[in-house]
Amino acid sequence: MVDYTWVVFISIGSFIVLIGLLFAIGFVIYASIEIRKVAMSLREFLKNTDERMKPLIEETELALRSIRKVSDDVGAVTEGVRGFSSAMNETVQNVRALSGMIGELQEGVSLRVLGLKTGIKTALNVLFKELMRK
Repeated sequence: MVDYTWVVFISIGSFIVLIGLLFAIGFVIYASIEIRKVAMSLREFLKNTDERMKPLIEETELALRSIRKVSDDVGAVTEGVRGFSSAMNETVQNVRALSGMIGELQEGVSLRVLGLKTGIKTALNVLFKELMRK
């Protein structure tokens, strides 16, 4: 009689490999279905996030434009203040020069008045002395 044990073992081994292969195919199909569900869920999440982010991005862009405009306005005001400061500096220099001229004029007038006063006083003293002698 022929020994069929090898044939039985090979048949059982083939059956086990076939079952393992079927389980593997089933697992791959289940995993691909789950991956597809996750991909659709992720796509929906990204779509919702994009819809929520659009107004926020637009508002942020408006805020940045406003900040840029304010910074430009601050630059213009700064230039105005610099011009005003320069004009005030020139005015102060002119007032100092005018004050110096007035001071010099006062000194000159004071010296002249003092000289005139002394001259008149001396002249009157001489006149009184001459009148007293006569």
